[in-house]
Amino acid sequence: MKKLTIVVLSSLFSLASWFSSAAELAPNHPEFHVVQPGDTLWDISEKFLKSPWLWPEIWHVNDQVENPHLIFPGDIISLVYIDGKPRIIKTNRLPNGVVKLSPKTRTLDGDAAITTLPLDAILPFISSAQVVTEDQYNNAPYVVGNDSQRLLAAQNNKVYVRGIVDKTAQKYTFFRKGDSYLDPVTGEFLGLEAIHIAEGHKTQSGDPTVVLLDKSKQELLAGDRAWSSDDHQLRPVYFPHAPESFDGGQIISVFAGVSQIGQYDVVVINRGSRENMEVGHVLSIFQRGKTIVDQVANERRKNNNEQSTFSKLKASFSGDNDETVTLPDELAGNLMIFRTFEKVSLGLVLQAERPIHILDKVKTPY
Repeated sequence: MKKLTIVVLSSLFSLASWFSSAAELAPNHPEFHVVQPGDTLWDISEKFLKSPWLWPEIWHVNDQVENPHLIFPGDIISLVYIDGKPRIIKTNRLPNGVVKLSPKTRTLDGDAAITTLPLDAILPFISSAQVVTEDQYNNAPYVVGNDSQRLLAAQNNKVYVRGIVDKTAQKYTFFRKGDSYLDPVTGEFLGLEAIHIAEGHKTQSGDPTVVLLDKSKQELLAGDRAWSSDDHQLRPVYFPHAPESFDGGQIISVFAGVSQIGQYDVVVINRGSRENMEVGHVLSIFQRGKTIVDQVANERRKNNNEQSTFSKLKASFSGDNDETVTLPDELAGNLMIFRTFEKVSLGLVLQAERPIHILDKVKTPY
């Protein structure tokens, strides 16, 4: 976790020069902010900017501040103007001239440094979430039994796994077959959700391999599948940026079984690496416009004696005499992609201005 924090923060600011669009200041923005425990860079940027994901564009590295890529609780974030342009700097001086004293020595790899995103919301999905093909699931190593003398195995039980080819792997994550993801427009099969069940480490090689369960969300059954896991999965880089070319997509699933999606919920969209989705892509969420009956148009049509014979025949065959209209899509929030697969991606909802639902649209950030 310590290394993860540094990678996230360093990458966010070192790549700031990539941005070209103008960041607009939020109405009633503060002149400064004292960083609090639990803050994230997204939280702080919302205080200063209309579009929080453009934070790196106005970040200004102050050469007088050591290690400017790390921000800690107690640091002061100030809005200043350099060459007539707004810039955010880290300083130890309040606007009234008072100097805020802080410790001179800080541990760079400490957990106290604030992060880009609320990591506790996404860490369970960084290594445990899997979207696979039917063949990948069917051909994965599988549990044949356990040492508990029961059909089920839980934490601290040993399980016996067949089909392991990589003899060097030491850690394993266990999954159970979940729902199939289908494209809501084309009907294309996008992948199979593999539900995270447990984690463990190898204690004995062979066929079967012996794995001791370290953690378990549910009890394992014979037939549950296993994939090797390692620490590199826990070191993603979150650099917020807009897709260069994106023709839109839809939310097709949400974790935690909720019907209305809100802030910090994890969702699945029907676009993946095949469509050039990247970790760090920011997308705007649009609530689908409802289709409603146009009462006025219906009354006018009924009163129109010049209705064509074709229109009358069409209405009689369809059994539908009501005229409808689809309302415009409404901006509902923003999400950031934090994990991609071939045909789908996982995103964290960072802002939710109105209720969000499955099949709502995602577009280039608004």
